[in-house]
Amino acid sequence: MEGRCGFIWEPSNEAEVCILFGLLMPSCLDELGKLVGCSCSELYVEEFRGSYPDCILVVDGRELRVEFELYSSNFVEHGHDPQKCDLVVCWKQDRSLGAVKVLELSRVAQKLPSVIKNSKPKHRTGMWSVEEFRDFVVRNLSPEESQELLKFLEELKADENIELWKARGKLPVITLSFRRQDFHSLWIEARDDGIAAGITYYNVNVKPPEPYLPQNKIEEIRKVLGESEKLWHYIKASNTKELINKLKKVIEIIES
Repeated sequence: MEGRCGFIWEPSNEAEVCILFGLLMPSCLDELGKLVGCSCSELYVEEFRGSYPDCILVVDGRELRVEFELYSSNFVEHGHDPQKCDLVVCWKQDRSLGAVKVLELSRVAQKLPSVIKNSKPKHRTGMWSVEEFRDFVVRNLSPEESQELLKFLEELKADENIELWKARGKLPVITLSFRRQDFHSLWIEARDDGIAAGITYYNVNVKPPEPYLPQNKIEEIRKVLGESEKLWHYIKASNTKELINKLKKVIEIIES
């Protein structure tokens, strides 16, 4: 008896990505073959480990160490060691991962429109581009605040060490990525009543939590921001100008 099966909504977490991959495995052969450079006539799951990396796939007799993520950027955010992973399977690729190959399931699902009924997530937590962030700022902040923030963003763009990354959130958010320091956990949010910013010091997805920055820099940043204990926190400020000045001090410490 034939019938339809699949997802009502787009995947919204890592577990749903795993389930979708199982559903799409026969349709992933061509994409996988291009990524790993083989005909990919056979694809099997050897084991699901429950630790990093998540899974061992066997492709035409070759073992691949696989990590599942909702977005490819999660691989970086979770602090995974790229030397221990061959392939990331994700819903959408929003970040290049260098030598680690990325299988983007949304591209595979496009060829099978009946697999996902609604081309949006059930819960609105979007991926915001830098352009969408800027547009929101101009529309919703006062002219003075928006001008001040946009000027700050232009200054960041002039810094060859900093890259502005799109990020996920209920409201527009961007991440400041520091190339030389390999630090990607300082972010800016745009809200209806102004902007907010936050910083994460430790990778809490491993035990014990591992610092993203050298300890002396973490302590120096904590002194500037007046927060001595939390593994991550929002940066306290009474207005946009004060927040930007604090961000500039944090950036100076990170890059020092």
